[in-house]
Amino acid sequence: MLPRSILIGLAACLAGSAAAAPCGPYTVAMYEHGALYYRSGEQWAGIDKDIVDELARRTGCELRMTRDSRIRIWTMLKEGTLDMTMSGISTPEREGFARFTPYLQSRNMLLVRKEVARHAATLEQFAAQPELKVAVIKGFRHGTTYDAWLDRLRKQGRVYDTPDYTTLLRLFQFGRVHAILQLSSNVDALHRDAQLRGQFQVLDLVPRENVQGSLVISRLLADASASKLEHALRAMREDGTIKTIMERHTSPERALAMQVR
Repeated sequence: MLPRSILIGLAACLAGSAAAAPCGPYTVAMYEHGALYYRSGEQWAGIDKDIVDELARRTGCELRMTRDSRIRIWTMLKEGTLDMTMSGISTPEREGFARFTPYLQSRNMLLVRKEVARHAATLEQFAAQPELKVAVIKGFRHGTTYDAWLDRLRKQGRVYDTPDYTTLLRLFQFGRVHAILQLSSNVDALHRDAQLRGQFQVLDLVPRENVQGSLVISRLLADASASKLEHALRAMREDGTIKTIMERHTSPERALAMQVR
């Protein structure tokens, strides 16, 4: 049997190795989407960016942010070529290749151009007018009711699947489509947008169908690192950090409504 002093030394070495185990570098793919991630001058800002920065600070993990389209992000996660993304919505298929830790809740609202809103104030009224078109961002999930509605319109060639947030807003701004779906977390910013202000009406048609945005981690990531990041995110929810971050980019009322209960 080894002497006690040697055993203590070995234990200290093993503990030191575990403490020094690297966490990262990991790639976190971001996507432009309203208050969650947006350009502010020459910099990028938003709720998701601030959360990633705070996760890196708390865990010591090296998290490298990149920007990509939502559809490519989900494809890379499924293929195992991406480590993480933010504000993802869980589905049974996605649960097979990624871990989800929720940190915000929101719901989709239908933004309709004002000249259309008077006679298309419900999903059925909109669907009944074949000339009306809607745009969404490809790869997004909008909840059971909206996704079923979109499937009906898509079969009629009335849905534009855009590659990104900027294209979505341009189609709406210039009247190429009559409606878009937006998370409630983005509505305040759109009301302040000089190019869109006064052009649309917000229809809250499915108020009970909230969606949860999550930290999404590839199941190929080291379990110790994934658990460390998830634990830190839950702590940020509990100590009010997430709420404080949200208030930097939305109103206090909106931030309160976005809290995960």
